[in-house]
Amino acid sequence: MTDTMTLRRAMVDQMTLAGHLRTLPWIAAFANVPRHLFLPRFFRQSADYSGWVPVSERDAGWLELVYTDSTWVTQLDNDPARWQSAQASGAPVTGVPTSSSTAPGLMALMLEALDVDDDVNVLEVGTGTGYNAGLLAHRLRSRLVTSVEVDPVVAEAAGVALLACGYAPTLSVGDGAAGHPGNAPFDRIIATCSAPRIPGPWITQLRPGGLLLTNLHRDLGGGALARLRRDGSGQMHGSFLADYGGFMPVRSDPPADAQHRLADAFATDEAQTSSRAADVAADELDHPDFGMLAALRLPGVTSLWFEPDAGRQRWLLAAGSWACVDEGTQTVTQYGPHLLWDVVERLYRRWTDAGKPTRDRFGLSVTTSGVHRFWLDSPETVWWTDPADADV
Repeated sequence: MTDTMTLRRAMVDQMTLAGHLRTLPWIAAFANVPRHLFLPRFFRQSADYSGWVPVSERDAGWLELVYTDSTWVTQLDNDPARWQSAQASGAPVTGVPTSSSTAPGLMALMLEALDVDDDVNVLEVGTGTGYNAGLLAHRLRSRLVTSVEVDPVVAEAAGVALLACGYAPTLSVGDGAAGHPGNAPFDRIIATCSAPRIPGPWITQLRPGGLLLTNLHRDLGGGALARLRRDGSGQMHGSFLADYGGFMPVRSDPPADAQHRLADAFATDEAQTSSRAADVAADELDHPDFGMLAALRLPGVTSLWFEPDAGRQRWLLAAGSWACVDEGTQTVTQYGPHLLWDVVERLYRRWTDAGKPTRDRFGLSVTTSGVHRFWLDSPETVWWTDPADADV
């Protein structure tokens, strides 16, 4: 078997060369915390991407996979017994990932962006395998790390792995959106799950001057990593990171069922739809900067590609509204009270008129009442506002 230290050093070298690891304390953490103890088993996608294949420490190549810069799914459909049943089936299984071990490169990027020093008190939302909590505990000492996990089975396994590595942070089972008031106030909060908006308890449990780093969940994706600082009045302000970072949504906000929405769209009475030429190409939603912006602007909207015989189509699907862009004819058909592609085109025109700014020039402010304001370059240049009671 390949030496684990050799694999760990190779992984650290790769992340350092990529610029994700920059400071000696975090380099030391990744060099010393054994990821394989947190990933004794996981799922990988089958060769044809039709399902998930179970992998364990008894399988050839397991250790080499663990020490790649990859995200590995550790649970499907919130079912702790799914891995055993998948192993017994002997064939790829289907399912929706509900827990994972994030790619180390993204973890390193976020931990570096958290801007910690030796004495900060950190809350992690989403314990998962416990690997990230182990890295935090190595860097800061266990007493300064609190981690919250909603799934008791996942939390228990993380606790066992952490103890095996000699770490004993505070582990709590509960809704991560509620934070952990018992150990507040915190100097830093890092979420390794995504939420559709910044929960109030995260703000109130941060010290003035404290820093929050999280991925804002959107069904359209976008990978928006918000780095926000709490001011003295209890408001949050900050920019989005230049890098893409996506996480599984909190379980109170599951992803939309795009296939179900598409079936509803196919049942629409054609007389109630409208069609016109599309002014923006469908693949602009995949642009690394505009794609994030569009995802943030369209909460509750999901997307998929559909390929009938006539040519490829991109669908935007919301509750009660949809838009379909035909890639061949460059026409858009829309239905419902919200003309989704009209929103995309207005936003695209504004973005191009502004010189196509990169994602890190956009920012977010959150008021004490929960209003979310999205801006360009300065909190005074607001592009749109999501009210506190927005349905996202």
